[in-house]
Amino acid sequence: MTSISTCRPSQADEDVRILRRITPLSEWQAPAVAGRPHTKIAVIDTETTGLDPQYDELIEIAIAMIVIDDQGRIIAVHSSRSGMQQPCRPIEPEISRLTGITDEMVKGKRFVPQQIADHLAKADACLAFHANFDRRHLEELVPEVGAMPWICAMEDVDWRALGFDGRAQGYLLTQAGMFNPTAHRAGDDVASLVNLLAHVCEDGRTVMAHALEGAKAPSWRFEASDLPHRLQKDAYRRGYRRSYHGVFHKLVREAKHDAEIAWYHELVGRDPTIVPVDWIERYRADWTWEPVNRKVEVAHWRR
Repeated sequence: MTSISTCRPSQADEDVRILRRITPLSEWQAPAVAGRPHTKIAVIDTETTGLDPQYDELIEIAIAMIVIDDQGRIIAVHSSRSGMQQPCRPIEPEISRLTGITDEMVKGKRFVPQQIADHLAKADACLAFHANFDRRHLEELVPEVGAMPWICAMEDVDWRALGFDGRAQGYLLTQAGMFNPTAHRAGDDVASLVNLLAHVCEDGRTVMAHALEGAKAPSWRFEASDLPHRLQKDAYRRGYRRSYHGVFHKLVREAKHDAEIAWYHELVGRDPTIVPVDWIERYRADWTWEPVNRKVEVAHWRR
């Protein structure tokens, strides 16, 4: 595998940074210090006709099946697949400009959801750079992925703590000393993401190791189902967002758990409803989960 330079300039020339082309997945080789196979992960990227998974449609899916050792080093890329589908409505010009996909390219093409489900079932977990986007769209087509663990390379990695600036995939790739010269398509983004995951950070661990650790770490959904209207703007500024069910909620990580309870209690005068969220539940569409407070109310009504 092509050696990956760090995001820091060399001591020989502080004014120059060298970018190396990403390693094609078909040429992937295990690093010299690789351990035994430990976990198989499906690295996924999608292209869609828009942002709303209940209205917009998937038009391209790319999946690379990678194998990592117990230190998060990518030791193999077993397969790389992609497919396209013609949507029910013509692709908007702006979407074609962003994705590079035109109506002519997808004409007559269809996904086979069961084949996608069977392929993903071979993995121990799914990974996307922006899992909150890709999972919600993919779950509409392949409901089986809703039962799988998910890793988000954008949210499950503390990029700033690792010395990176920003969280855009292309920018992060550049800071890791790499570039992808090809157009913005799902397969290209998967190849870029695999290379980014393999990058060894200054602490000696790969980005993949950090992403897996972050995904497995505990988190909670704080629900404010009965938040007074006068306090909703305060909650919004704090990062709470209204769900499909009308409940203000926020995903809270372990490091901020106690501080968030204290802030909420000071604002509202009581604790929020706290729902444990693991890497299977995290990033799923909010219309697929039921607020705890609503369950409590129904149970009380039935009594």
